[in-house]
Amino acid sequence: MRRPPAPAASARRDSGAVEFTGILPVLLTTCLLVWEAFLVGMSATYTGHAANEGARVAAVGGDHDEVKKAAVQRIAGLWADEENIQVRYPTGDVCDPRKVPRVDEDCGYVRVNIKVPLLFPGVLLPMTVSARTKVVYEQEGAR
Repeated sequence: MRRPPAPAASARRDSGAVEFTGILPVLLTTCLLVWEAFLVGMSATYTGHAANEGARVAAVGGDHDEVKKAAVQRIAGLWADEENIQVRYPTGDVCDPRKVPRVDEDCGYVRVNIKVPLLFPGVLLPMTVSARTKVVYEQEGAR
């Protein structure tokens, strides 16, 4: 039985270029997905840190503006745009069961929401990452 003739050296060399061209979109897509997963993870990290910082300020008697300022200052990089950050720290009548039929679920908590960037600053995914931290009041007679 005879073997078929071996392919020419130029055909083998050209097949490498074809294979690389075929795998390149898969490699690029994988890199973009890994980068986006990193951005989502960093968003979650910054959101948690901001909620913790806001709860710390609230615990020593800070009002809503001070809590928001402390939370926003804790966020850095692409995420630091105040338009993409929401800080909730409900106080007052919305937390008094004698004055409202249903108390806000975030009473006694600081909640921070951050919109997740898509690959680079300025373009956002249609999703937010949220973190909620309980305020442990340190002053006597505090809320």
